[in-house]
Amino acid sequence: MFTSCIKDLEQEGIYTVGTVIGRVVERTTQQPVGRLTVQLVSGDATLSTTTSANDGTFSLPITTEQQSHGCQVVISADSLYIGCSADVPSGSFGRQEYYLGVLYVDGPGLPVVHTNTISPDAVSATSVTLTGTVADDLRSTIISRGFAYSTLQYPTLADGSVSVGGTLGDFTATVTGLQPGTIYYVRAYATNGVGTAYGEQQTFTTPSGLPTVQTASEVTLTGSSTAQCGGTVTGDGGFTVTARGVCWSVSPEPTVSNLHSTDGNGLGTFVSTLTGLQPSTTYYVRAYATNANGTVYGEQRSITTPSGLPTVTTTTASSITSNSAVCGGNVTSDGGYTVIQRGVCYSTTPNPAVSGPHTTDGSGTGSFVSNLTGLTANTTYYYRAYATNATGTVYGVERTLTTN
Repeated sequence: MFTSCIKDLEQEGIYTVGTVIGRVVERTTQQPVGRLTVQLVSGDATLSTTTSANDGTFSLPITTEQQSHGCQVVISADSLYIGCSADVPSGSFGRQEYYLGVLYVDGPGLPVVHTNTISPDAVSATSVTLTGTVADDLRSTIISRGFAYSTLQYPTLADGSVSVGGTLGDFTATVTGLQPGTIYYVRAYATNGVGTAYGEQQTFTTPSGLPTVQTASEVTLTGSSTAQCGGTVTGDGGFTVTARGVCWSVSPEPTVSNLHSTDGNGLGTFVSTLTGLQPSTTYYVRAYATNANGTVYGEQRSITTPSGLPTVTTTTASSITSNSAVCGGNVTSDGGYTVIQRGVCYSTTPNPAVSGPHTTDGSGTGSFVSNLTGLTANTTYYYRAYATNATGTVYGVERTLTTN
């Protein structure tokens, strides 16, 4: 009696049809993955197909002939998992099983998100416009996306954040309520079923929020104690300018704690009047502008006021007798202050002053005549014109006369 060759081969442990087995596991979590398509392929031909079980295992039939031509097990990708493949071992033809071991697939992952560079034009004193991109959801639907920001590096959702709708692609958001003159750090974020991922860290600095102001190029005297200046508010720093004007002081870099004017509000050019100036004094002047964030100053200018004293000349005496003479003077300038008294003072000693004998001959500018009386005969007198205003008394050139 004869036995078939196949039977003999099997008795010898050699099989013409075997089984390729293995197990599908998600690489990150190490959990088995079921319901994935598993195929046995040779070149472009698909030899057999199955589906992984709930415990991740699979089994595919293979003949010795198929195995001798070279076979490969391919696990197809689906919406959540990236597929993989493995070669069936080429040695030991006719084995009953070909165990491939664990085949790893990559499951859902954290999204891929990028933070775009922030343009200076996108930043104001209290807000910023941010842009980012969700490049890949890594096989898990995006739940939310937006930006995390903070004054500390590497901000997270536990810090300040703003969210926007959508899933993949570019997105934009505007953050408000920022502090002027502050450095901020920002990262785009995206959250899917796996978790939250962050993009690159970017940084920006909010402007100070202070206005900008320029001082007029000149300070012009308009009177003995007044002058005119002004300035231009060229920017409000994002906050309304509530006060503007000029400040002045005898010390450099005057501020609004010194004398100052208030000349409206908002942007634009303004003209200011400086008052209460003292004679023969140098004043420093700066324009200023104030908003909710503080006060800034323009360039410093300066002006020196004149002395404020009048000028007067003395005329030569005439009609000299033994006890009288006629003289006078001419007030050529009041120094910016009204001449309240003028005349001639005289004495038998040099440098006569209004504290001694003198005449009073009106007020204001112009020529005047003074009559000296009660003089002593045959005596030399010193005399000179004088003029008095609010800043003091000045004298003309001293002259002499001798009575008869």
